[in-house]
Amino acid sequence: MLLNKRAERLFVWIFFPLALLMPMFLEQNEYYVNKLTTIMILSIFVMSLDYLVGKCGLITLGHAMFYGLGGYIFVMIAPEYEAVNFWIYTFYICAISATVAFVIGFLVLRTNGIYMIMITLAFAQMTFYYFSDSIDFGGTDGVFVYVKPETSIFGLSLFDLDNPTHFYYLCLFSLFNTLLFFKVLIRSRFGRLVDAIHENPGRTVALGYNIFIYRLVSYVVASALGAYAGYLFTLQYGFVNPSMLSWTTSGTALVMSILGGMGSIYGAILGTLVYEGLHYSLEHLTEHWLLFMGGLIILMVMVFKKGIAGFLEDLLEKRDGK
Repeated sequence: MLLNKRAERLFVWIFFPLALLMPMFLEQNEYYVNKLTTIMILSIFVMSLDYLVGKCGLITLGHAMFYGLGGYIFVMIAPEYEAVNFWIYTFYICAISATVAFVIGFLVLRTNGIYMIMITLAFAQMTFYYFSDSIDFGGTDGVFVYVKPETSIFGLSLFDLDNPTHFYYLCLFSLFNTLLFFKVLIRSRFGRLVDAIHENPGRTVALGYNIFIYRLVSYVVASALGAYAGYLFTLQYGFVNPSMLSWTTSGTALVMSILGGMGSIYGAILGTLVYEGLHYSLEHLTEHWLLFMGGLIILMVMVFKKGIAGFLEDLLEKRDGK
């Protein structure tokens, strides 16, 4: 069974059916449809980071580099005023991002701990400043996407990306597939070896496995999915700018992952929902919302020591025990 924990199954059976029906209740309010779409895109990004940090033990502060690259690569390779095919360009963006991740991963994965954090941060900041200073890519203002891709397959158009509801369902479909992909990966032989490397790398080496290769493949996969999330974000808002590449974006995603329950994968969705929900609520209450936001996050991390997902799992286990 892919969803081997009761809390995980409960979440999936509640969240995705509700998400499918949500646009029907928000038909007259496009703002909330767009907000939920953004949350789903961020959830894909946080999920890719959660796998990297929580399952592989590869702590990085440079994951936002791939989030931003997803948008910038699209701007680089797509004609400015021509509607390209979404599916083909998704493949291009993921393939190019995976190639970049392979090169960077080949260098950074020779380190670990604080050294890996610093090197990934250095790569991300170099990329950030390159695009910030680049006249060709609009500097700090970024670049606009004037024409969104079309989504036809064999002449059949599945989604109209200019329609907020259609785009919402595309992102929901992407989120479900990303969750399913990671669950299959974790349950596979590859995933079990990644768990073994995380728990005891020395013993895994002694058994004859090349842990560098497994870590590199994991880094490439997570980075490609992070780039896909950035690509979706760029299509939703019609622009890409250097803020998507900044270390604060990586740090915020890390907070969402910790809040949701690091390593749980589905907790990335919970963490993103709670973080963005707090963000939206507090910023409309007071101009000092960041102060209250920080305090609430600290409180939740102290209360939910295993994250929200871990808390739910413990709660259901205690209930079953009774």
